[in-house]
Formats: sequence, C-alpha cells, structure tokens
Amino acid sequence: MDALVRLLLDIRKQAGLSVEDLHELLRSGGQLGDQLPARSTLYRKLSGAGLMNERRLVEAVIGACVPDEQRAVALRERAVGLLHQAWSKDAEPVPPRLEAPATNDDAMAELIKVQSALITVQIQLAAALQAAAEAEKEAARSRALVSMLLALGAVEASAIGEAPTSGAAPELQSRLADAVAEREEAQQALRATQRRLAEAEGLPAARTMGPAGSDHPGRREWPTIRRDSANWSAAVAGRGQGADPAELDTSASPIRPYTAQGGVSLSERQFHTPEHDAGLADVLAEMLRLDPDGSRIGAVIDGAGRHLLDPVHTGRYLWSQLTKVEKTGLATAVGHRIQRELGLADGLQLDFSVAGHEVDMRFTRGDNWMFPPELQGGLCLLVRADDASGQWSLGLLRVRPELMRTGSNRDGKRGLSAQGRSAIHWIHRDIPLPEHALRRLPADVVDAIFAQPSGQARTDELFLQAQLTAITTADLSAVTMQLDGVKRARDARRRLASRGVLVLNGTCSQDREWASALGLPSLASGTWMSIRLAPAPQHDDGPTVTLDGTPWRVARPGDAETPLPPAAHN
Repeated sequence: MDALVRLLLDIRKQAGLSVEDLHELLRSGGQLGDQLPARSTLYRKLSGAGLMNERRLVEAVIGACVPDEQRAVALRERAVGLLHQAWSKDAEPVPPRLEAPATNDDAMAELIKVQSALITVQIQLAAALQAAAEAEKEAARSRALVSMLLALGAVEASAIGEAPTSGAAPELQSRLADAVAEREEAQQALRATQRRLAEAEGLPAARTMGPAGSDHPGRREWPTIRRDSANWSAAVAGRGQGADPAELDTSASPIRPYTAQGGVSLSERQFHTPEHDAGLADVLAEMLRLDPDGSRIGAVIDGAGRHLLDPVHTGRYLWSQLTKVEKTGLATAVGHRIQRELGLADGLQLDFSVAGHEVDMRFTRGDNWMFPPELQGGLCLLVRADDASGQWSLGLLRVRPELMRTGSNRDGKRGLSAQGRSAIHWIHRDIPLPEHALRRLPADVVDAIFAQPSGQARTDELFLQAQLTAITTADLSAVTMQLDGVKRARDARRRLASRGVLVLNGTCSQDREWASALGLPSLASGTWMSIRLAPAPQHDDGPTVTLDGTPWRVARPGDAETPLPPAAHN
C-alpha cells in the first residue's frame, strides 16, 4: 500500500494538483457520482487509510490527473497490480484494542491543561495575524505614498522649469524601509506562533484519538487556522490582549461572508470607487506595480493552457480540445501560477493576500463569472481569457449583492448583472495572448500539416505552409509530438533549403540580421519563421540578403524554385 500511496502522490504532484483541486475535479467530472468521499475523507484515503478497498477511487484519481489516455491506462494497470499485491499478502495487522478513555482526575487535569495551552497559543496567533496584516497594509501605503510624492515633485519641478529634486526622497525611503522592516518582523512572529500552534494542536488530538485512521468516539475535530483565525482576531480586538481564554469560542464555525479587520462586513459599507474603498485601491496599485504591462500574467495564462494541452504527448493546440475536467482545472492552474509568479502570500479565508488584503480569484473563458454566497463583500480578481479570440483581461471587483443576477445555480452561485460588469475596475483589458501559429492558420492548412506521416514531415509542411508566420516551440511540440521539436526545425532548415525556403531562428543573430535585411517582421528569441527566396536580378532596388556572395530577395509567385547556397543550410 505504501507503494500505491507514493504512486498517487507522484501523479498528483506532476499534475500540479492539491487534494482540494483533485476533489473539485472529481466532483465536477462526476466520475464517482454519489460515492465521492468528502474532502477530509479523501485526504485520509490518499494517505493509505482504507485505500485497499477503493479501486474505483484510485482509477478516478489517475484519470483526473493524467490527460494522456495511453499513459493513464498504463498507470491504472500498475495501480491495480499494487492493489492485488496488497490483497495477496497477509491481512494488515489488527490495530491494538482501544482502551476506555481515562476518567481519573489526573488525566482530565492534564487534558484541560493542554487545551488551555492551545487556546493561549491561538490567541497569540490571532494577535500576530492582526499585526502582520496591519504591517503589510502600512508598507503598501508607504510604497504608494513614496511613489505619489516623488511623481508630484517631478511634476511641480517641471512646471516651474527646474530639474526634479530628490531632497525629500531619503526621508520617504527611510519611512518605507521602516515599514518594510516592521512587516518582516511581524511575519516572523506570525510564523513562529503558527509553529507553536501546530505543536499544541497535536497534544489534545493525541489524547483523544486512537490509531491513525480510526473513528474513535472520543475524537474531537479542532478548528484549522485558515477557517477561524479571523474569529480569533475579532475576539482579541473586542476583548483585548488580556482576555480570559475561557471566554473565547474554540468551536469550528461554518464559512461565512468575508469580513474585514474587526469583523465589519464590507457588504454593509457600500463602497463604489477606489477613492472610497481603501482596500480596493491598495490592491489595484499593487497589481499594477507587480505587472505594469501585463506581460507576466499573460505568459502565466498561456503557460497554464500549454501545460494542460500537453502538446508533446497529445498534439493538441487549442483550449477547446481540452476535456471537461481539464477545462475546470484550467482556472485552478491559472490561479496557482499567478500566485507563484507574483509572489503573493496565501490568504486565510480567500485565495491569496495582496497588499495586506484578502483576495479571491475567479476565471472564465466566457463573459461572466460565478460567485458563491460566502464571497459577498470580498475582493475578487477577475480573469477572462480565451485562445479563440487571443485576448485576456484582468479586473478587480468588490462583490456586492446588488451587482449580482437574481437567479442562482444549485450551489447558490450567481453571475454578474450588467451593472456588476460595469462596476469592474479593469487593470488590463483585452491584452493579446502570446501568439501561436496553429491557432491562427486556416483549418485546411492545419489539416494538411497533420496529415503528414511523421514528425519531421509535419515540421517541413508547417514551414512550407506557414511562411512569414512566427512559429513557437509550442507549435513545434504539437506538430512533432516529440520532445525534440527544435531539432526537427533545424533539420527542416537543411531539408527545405533545396527548395529555396529559408528557415530563420530568432535565437541566431545572423538570422535576425538576414530577416532585417529582407524587410521581414522582427524575430523574437525562441521563435522561427520561413520564407522562400529567389536570386535577385541586377539593379534590383528591393531588400536583398547576400548568401555566399550572391544577392537573394523574397521570391514572387512567378519565380522558379531555386536551391539556396550552403550558407543557408546551417
């Protein structure tokens, strides 16, 4: 069983899916129907508890994590083999008989002592969380103030015809440095307190639980940090640091609508513009600072799509070719990659924290997003992207009930009304996604390319059919369905030179110079482009390139097919 657990863990890690993501994929895909275990049960089963009786679950996990059907079949066979090996061995040892819980005064006193210690550490954690959030907000405000004052100083200086001065800059920079140092100190205190809380949580659990995986009637589920730390912050803020631990409610609570610091519901404040919503303004400024031109997020969205398409193994190049489960996973992949690319911290209740504010992320390929009831009052980053249009957008919205449609789905989620869509504060709008040739070529041309029998033949046909078109490594991977797509492009350069076709590589400085001399579009590093050439007649005033001492120009429809000299082969 240990080998099977390791196999499923490796498969899940390669797919970049957490247990929460996997549970959502299994739920939306419907592979297990009513037999889908709860999220906490799925955690235990993937750790090996009761997994020997869950062949259907094992096969569903592999199907959700592995898009390549051929590889998925092989992995299923391996997993089933491990299950058979587990069944062929002796039965697992029977866990020792549970003794009745101790009821003597000493045991109860020790348990109460441990629980009191846990409550104390949780109070300290709440205080550290509040201090860290306030320090993060102060650092963000200081950064914004420094930028604004420096810009105003430059504008004022230019208005009176003087050079901009930086006399106030050292003082402002010192203030910013102090705020950042305060934030770092608060975050270190937070991490230390979280470690103490994790250690303290293990003590009462050890007193009330039987062996791992057992459902002992005395077991108590302790609240997690993510679920109720906001309640502790509110309790500490309301009662002060000297509050009696016995007065605080330690029970786990269901998810509620997101609330700001101090427990004030943001949906009650009815902010409409960044000028009146400090949190929204902070997040807008920070997102623009992290990615002012949108290049980082655009690359992240494109990379998430290419990861799920897996062109090397599937030959796919359009998001419409993804399965239903993979399309669901696209939103999760985009969110995780944006967080890693921009270095955003995890949120306590929502997806992540930006400039000290909790922010959720919603993704759509269409023109609307769906919001669950618990997001009312919270901030949401809205991502819209579609490779068919080749564009993506990023906006920010304070979710409010009056911005929602009246109808909802079975989960209570509602989309934005027309008023809600007009309330979005766009950070980047209709930005082009990175171009890929296969998405833009006519369908009959793509069919002709993929009709070729081998990866090399398809690569040759791609450069013949898509001349003057930038070819990316993703295009080469889909066409060749091989890991060495770039090598096939280099081979195509030599093969097509005999037909008068020059294949240029943007990584090569000589090729970029030839493209410029011929008046071709500029080549980005890592992209390829092909063009048919013909010998240039004397006194030709058009752009030419000299190959082995002979001038060549871009071929015209009536020019004969002429092999290129050896200089164009390498």
